[in-house]
Amino acid sequence: MLSAMKRTILSLYLVLLCFSLSAYSIIPQEVEQPFDSTQELSKIDFLKPLAANQESWVDQTSISLMTVGPGDPLYAWFGHSALIVKQPSGTQIMYDWGIFDYDQENFYLNFARGRMYYYVVASEASWRIQEAIDEMRDVKIVELNFPKEAKFALIAFLQKNIKTEYSTYLYHFYYDNCATRIRDIIDFATHGEFSAWASIVPSQGSYRQLTMQNLIHSPALFWVLDTLQSRIIDTRLNRYDELFLPEKLHQAVVDFTYADGTRLVAEEHILQDTSEENIRFTVGNKLVNYDWAYWLFGLSLALLLGLIGKKFPALRRVAFGLLMVGLAALGSLLLFMMVFSDMDMTYFNENILFLNPLLLIPAFSFLIQKKQSSRFLAYCSAIMLVLLVLKWFVPAFALQDNLRTIAVLLPTYILGSAFQSRSKGEKR
Repeated sequence: MLSAMKRTILSLYLVLLCFSLSAYSIIPQEVEQPFDSTQELSKIDFLKPLAANQESWVDQTSISLMTVGPGDPLYAWFGHSALIVKQPSGTQIMYDWGIFDYDQENFYLNFARGRMYYYVVASEASWRIQEAIDEMRDVKIVELNFPKEAKFALIAFLQKNIKTEYSTYLYHFYYDNCATRIRDIIDFATHGEFSAWASIVPSQGSYRQLTMQNLIHSPALFWVLDTLQSRIIDTRLNRYDELFLPEKLHQAVVDFTYADGTRLVAEEHILQDTSEENIRFTVGNKLVNYDWAYWLFGLSLALLLGLIGKKFPALRRVAFGLLMVGLAALGSLLLFMMVFSDMDMTYFNENILFLNPLLLIPAFSFLIQKKQSSRFLAYCSAIMLVLLVLKWFVPAFALQDNLRTIAVLLPTYILGSAFQSRSKGEKR
């Protein structure tokens, strides 16, 4: 009976291992974008001469970039960007690419698959501005200095953009969001000068390093999201790439000048600055490395489990077992995202080699079996140790910045495999 159970577990082990390895090497699939604004922008003539009445109308309008600082909900931690058009009548219309609808058909299925469909909507700007102020968020508005022809063409594009067939787009956190849509609009309106200027300036870091600054105030949540994302977000960026963050976009717009020395920003207004009030987390201007903190946590967790094991061996088995169940659940989520979702930032994730559903095997060993027979934690520990050595000596293996994941897991895996080996020796 025991032998048959071992064969069953071994078979399951091999099947899941093959499945995990196939997920590690998954080939991303192209997903159709319902409305690609860059393609539509490329069709517009931003140099087309204006009639006298059009020129007079444009002189009485203005286009501004509004930047809102982080809010309390998770989706608001990175801030927000929108464009505001002030018409000759004095009415201010906000164009906002950050709208999603929970009542959308198949919303939760699309969310699970990584297909987040967002909308651009036009609304009266005054109440939206007041809403952000009431939420005690930073609010900054800069009026943009565009040539008359570009301003007129841009407003026509915005009006077309809110029609039903042009209003929906496939959201991507890094490549296509409320800030990147505006970034591209500004680039076309400046005849490519904006991207030419920003693209030659190196960024501070990668997508992972930049987003860390907005997430690190919640270390546990950051670790989970950090673990689920692969080396795809670890490439070095230029300044144009980093403008997926609203605050980065605001600063780039403020810094940019045309070739003739004219500034893009005509006027700047700070409607609310909460930096001195300590209402919520602040985002630092400099990148900070927090690897040491996760190594300290990983070692402390292993030490705590070790001390528990000395005094309460039964409690040790339960603690390790429940921990493995939780990690197996996280590994299952990672496997699902790699195989069944369109979240390309999870593809080619080497964490799947030691964080996957197979952790249910040591969980079963700790919680159910009296004899600790699983060696899976020892294998995972060996994989992580080999990866650490390769990352140190072979730069090609350091493409994925997952040291924080390894830092938390490795000490506990080593301790768990040691307990299992000791238990096996005691049972013989």
